[in-house]
Amino acid sequence: MNRIPLLRYTLAITTAAVVVGAAGAGTTAAIALGFSVPKTQNYDYSVDHAIDGSQLTVTTGFAHLKFVPSPDDSLHVRAHGIYRGDAPTVDVGADGSSVAVECSYGRYKTCDADVELQIPAGLTLAVNGAGGDVVLSDVGADVSVSTASGSVFARGSAGAIRVDTRFGDVKISDATASIVDVSTTFGEISVESRTAPESVKARNVIGDTTIGLPPADFYAVDAASDKGDVVVDVINDPRSPKTVSATSEEGQITVRARQ
Repeated sequence: MNRIPLLRYTLAITTAAVVVGAAGAGTTAAIALGFSVPKTQNYDYSVDHAIDGSQLTVTTGFAHLKFVPSPDDSLHVRAHGIYRGDAPTVDVGADGSSVAVECSYGRYKTCDADVELQIPAGLTLAVNGAGGDVVLSDVGADVSVSTASGSVFARGSAGAIRVDTRFGDVKISDATASIVDVSTTFGEISVESRTAPESVKARNVIGDTTIGLPPADFYAVDAASDKGDVVVDVINDPRSPKTVSATSEEGQITVRARQ
């Protein structure tokens, strides 16, 4: 007669022990996780460096880059941001011709770094990145930018500019560049040129393309989109030495007089 109550009592005790044990294990795991997750910290870095030569190569994993004119003949680097885990690093080559910026991402690791590089005029600038936006402001240099993911914004570019990105917009404004060559897989393209360039090439798969040119010049325009409208509102003369080529698979293309 007493076996059933005894059995129920035993099961109740066992169940309670399991629940308490599970709760204790969860608490222990939470405490351990709290100790293992790094704290968010601030990051600041600056360096001034002479450049030996006329070329600067900048590489980055995941950082936002901004390029502006240097007040002198030296390279000036200013970086700030926040991180969790490994601190960002900025390595400048011994001769000043290379800069490597690295942000680490991983389990419980994050990095958000903004890096401004003040560069002397007359350089040839090459930028290679995995992710992060690139901004160029009044840079008087021949520039090539290659990034897997990130938008590129250039204002007042005076040298030849070449941009290749997979995921991101390309916005070029107030340019006096003689050569503009931009390509993106998924993103919009906008080119506004203050002076008539010798050559403009724009290619994308998905995204609209807008090219604004000085209205006083003639251009040999070749524009085609598989699934989008094409509007050419400049003087189109196939004999012109100034060429414009724009192609897209699923975007609208507009070539017009600069506003």
